[in-house]
Amino acid sequence: MPRIDHEKRRRRIVAESVRLFATLGYSKVNFGMIAQASGLSRTILYTYFKDKRAIFNEAIDLVTGKIRSTCDMCAAMNANAEEKLRRVCLTVFSVLFDNRDYVCVIADFLTNLRRKGATPVDKVRAHTEGLLRAFQRIVTEGVSRGDFRADVDPRRAADILYSQYEALALRIAVTGTADISSSVAAMDELVRAFRA
Repeated sequence: MPRIDHEKRRRRIVAESVRLFATLGYSKVNFGMIAQASGLSRTILYTYFKDKRAIFNEAIDLVTGKIRSTCDMCAAMNANAEEKLRRVCLTVFSVLFDNRDYVCVIADFLTNLRRKGATPVDKVRAHTEGLLRAFQRIVTEGVSRGDFRADVDPRRAADILYSQYEALALRIAVTGTADISSSVAAMDELVRAFRA
């Protein structure tokens, strides 16, 4: 009997779930649908995840984990602050574009929370603080090393940079008008505005 690769199976469950969430909407997908799409029984599916929210959380963690590791890697680069910001931006944009279904699912989930009267700010913040901190750390470094103007406020700059990701996510999830080259060009122009 062949050995089961449990990690591969988990990834398949997450991928199939995200596909269903993106197609039907998070609230309309049930555990039975996920089991069927994954080629598993519900009983076996329960050995991997206790509910669809656990699958959703793992999907979010996978994407935000890629973004966090990218930020950490770029922040540790031996380059000036402008180049570090460009690398972070390009890599994170690529992660978002490569994971369009995830972005759509997140937007749908947050919209459903708002409809129910919940404020998803804390849920969003938990997944976005790493990117904000990376932006702030790189801008602070750039100001102190003279790469960026002394009057650039690192916290405000980080918020402005992050707002570009929010806008991109909205264009990916809602309008479908996102274009990576124009997004990168806009971010480059913004980063150039910080130059000393």
